[in-house]
Amino acid sequence: MEDGQCQYWSRVARKYDYVVDLQIGGKTRSLIRERVAKEDGLGSLAEFGCGTGYHTEILSGRAKTVVATDLSPGMLAVARERITATNLIFQIEDCQKTSFLSETFDTAFMSLVIHFTEPGKTLAEMHRILKPGGTLIVVNLDPAALGPVDRFRCWSRIIFNGLAHFRVKPPKGFGQHMLTEAQLCARLRDGGFSVLSRATIRDGSRSSNIPVEYIRAVRT
Repeated sequence: MEDGQCQYWSRVARKYDYVVDLQIGGKTRSLIRERVAKEDGLGSLAEFGCGTGYHTEILSGRAKTVVATDLSPGMLAVARERITATNLIFQIEDCQKTSFLSETFDTAFMSLVIHFTEPGKTLAEMHRILKPGGTLIVVNLDPAALGPVDRFRCWSRIIFNGLAHFRVKPPKGFGQHMLTEAQLCARLRDGGFSVLSRATIRDGSRSSNIPVEYIRAVRT
């Protein structure tokens, strides 16, 4: 990914948790974390876009080892302050082109990340680094699942809260690769994965809160 994204996320890292909940729905990430807590036996796991480590500690309790990665040094600095699990290391990685050897991990996990990447490159890299039969878990924002009025409201809220609280202009083309559930599942199948399960997670306190899909796929 370009340097603009790295710099942007580092500058907003200390405010990220507060702002993202305002943008997508106050309970959405906690509902995702509850679902993550139901996972078990994840083996050697790589997390991509770990951000401030919101899901990382839960993952470390359900995997043998975790490499938690992010493009942004600022995000990783916050995560390191929060989490001290002994089976965990943090490192900078671009999920579209990592430094990992092929067929290294049993599980790869990414939450609210893929739309900031070129999805085809990201899924190809996940296929490369996962062992045959390895599991990919993708948590995907899907504003297109909303009706037109609620979709307008959700985008207005995202833009307003981002500008008002981060006070940093995002880089050009930021978050332009949104995928619907059907599009993501098709990309996964085309990329050598078999979709095992999919579930929609949503904070129902507001009709314009963004649905997210929790999709589990296996490398075939």
